[in-house]
Formats: sequence, C-alpha cells, structure tokens
Amino acid sequence: MGIPVPEDLVDILYSCIDEIGREKIRIDITSDIAASKKYCKDIIAKCRAKLGSRVDDETLGTLCEATLHFMLTASLLPSARKVSMKGVDLDLVIPSLKMLERQPEKALVIQVIKKSDNIDKGKQAESVQPNRDNIWIVSANPLQLGHKNYHLGSGKFSYYEIIPDISAFLVDKGVKGLKLLHGQ
Repeated sequence: MGIPVPEDLVDILYSCIDEIGREKIRIDITSDIAASKKYCKDIIAKCRAKLGSRVDDETLGTLCEATLHFMLTASLLPSARKVSMKGVDLDLVIPSLKMLERQPEKALVIQVIKKSDNIDKGKQAESVQPNRDNIWIVSANPLQLGHKNYHLGSGKFSYYEIIPDISAFLVDKGVKGLKLLHGQ
C-alpha cells in the first residue's frame, strides 16, 4: 500500500473526527477556543496511527490543511478557502477575500506547503498581502521562509496553536466572527 490519495486521507480524517464526535468538538471549541489545541493533537495522532508508515510531508501537509478547514468550521471562525486574487492562488484567507482587498492589515493569508516545490507560496502571497506578518505558512516540518510557520514539530508556532492564534488575530483586529450559537 502506497501513500494515500487526498480523498482517502479525508476519509481517514473524518473517521478520526467521528470517533471523537463532531458535535462534541464543535461545542467544546465554540465555548473555549483553546480546546482546539487538544482536538487538533488528538485528530492528527489518530490519523497518523491509521496511516502508519504511509506518512510523508505531503500527506501530513494535506492532513494539516484538512484538519484546519474542519476546525475553522467547527469554531465558527470566518474564512475563504482555495481562492484566487490577482492571479495568486491562496489556500486560506481569514476572515474574507473582501477584507484582504479592502483592509489587508485586518486579513490573514495562510498558505499550506506540502512539498518542497511549493516553497514559493509565501512569496506569491506577498503580492496580494503587503503585511508580511499577516502571511502564515503551515507545513509538516519547520521551514525558514521569513513568515510565521505553523508546523507539527515542537517549539515556536506549533500547528496545534493555530486556531487560538487565528481567533486572537481576529479579536486584535476587531473583526467579528460567526458566533451564531447560544446568543453570542
């Protein structure tokens, strides 16, 4: 058995999420965003265990991206996924493409680097996001690219901190989330 294709990886991811409970995750992280750290760790660990030796940086990058999409939805944080601006493909824009166009200082661009040949994604993002600090990179392992790099390794900018950090960024910039539940 070789490296799983993205569709298989998404099936594995959602089976791991379902083992924990989608609704439980959603309720816990909408009431305490810091709970996302534990859930991200648990989900990634379960997926890695199911994948066994079939894990490489590309697989882990895809897993990080798909987990991030799920967590953004579960936490009700606003995002635009897989969008393009001025010919540049962007993996995630927080909170929206419209905010990036009108007030880039209040928007994050998050690029997922899965393979070494995608290393220029951060540089490409600079052409649409003039604030370098607002370009974040997600990767399996640490990369030295001049942008905040969330990765599965230990130390600064652990991948598991990304959801609380996105939430803190939005609060700091005065951007309202999608808090639709429980009268929030």
